Amino acid sequence: MLIHEVCKECRLTKKAVEYYVKQGLIHPVVNHNGYRNFNEQDVSRLKEISVLRKLDFSISEIKKILESNNKSAVLAKNKFLMDLKVQKLQEKQVCLEHLMNGYDIEKEIKYIKEHLDHCFTIKEKLVQAFPGTYAMFLAIHFGPFLNERINSPEKKAAYNNIVQFLDQLTIPKEIEEYIEQAISVEVEDMELINQELFKVTEDVEQYFSKHENLEEYIQLRSSQEYQSTPAYQMGKAIREFQQISGYNDIFIHNLKILSSSYREYSNRLQKANEWMVRKYPEVANWYQEDK
Repeated sequence: MLIHEVCKECRLTKKAVEYYVKQGLIHPVVNHNGYRNFNEQDVSRLKEISVLRKLDFSISEIKKILESNNKSAVLAKNKFLMDLKVQKLQEKQVCLEHLMNGYDIEKEIKYIKEHLDHCFTIKEKLVQAFPGTYAMFLAIHFGPFLNERINSPEKKAAYNNIVQFLDQLTIPKEIEEYIEQAISVEVEDMELINQELFKVTEDVEQYFSKHENLEEYIQLRSSQEYQSTPAYQMGKAIREFQQISGYNDIFIHNLKILSSSYREYSNRLQKANEWMVRKYPEVANWYQEDK
């Protein structure tokens, strides 16, 4: 089936289909004449993608659903987060009605504390508490791990430690500018990068066995030419700032307490790093814990 037929069958635009192909969600066969040929499985998957997109799933979330052996479990997790958003919206509406009728700020501070605060995820709390660049950078960087709630005394203490750390942090102007450049990357692109990192940590040996150009990439990353690029210098400056600021000792340490998903990921990442260093000693300096 050619792309114009697929568009009609799936009620999608040509641009949308091409985008899903580019993102690796479907893999149509390319004929000798250069035209893509979509089979029944491609069409079925496009319909699935179309439904999930209408439910506001991101590309990285759709990828996870498509690749999952237990789609119901993945969807159940997302439904829980959606229910949380609905509950939060309802509480906001009540708060707005109160303000419209009396505009008693002290009363609404108490209402928010009792009815609304518990609805916010870790990510939302951080962004609300710190509207500046660095907190946004952390929220994007650690996004997949910050959708949990603070629902225990231990997590509350860890969150307070992170808040205290960020509140006292002084960020040099150069680092602030670097971070602004870093977060200029579209959020969805960052999500796809995170998704690739998850795959690496799940089975590092299998992942790299599928990437034939790995050794070339390692040589490139280790070259003087690459290390003189603005991207490398920016990443190096941010890592050095994090090392001296207490990022690892305070932020990362408490994040492992606060987020069970990050704690699990961090353990897998450590094992992946150890494997990489054993196989490719020249990458030893790459894998400092900045995620």
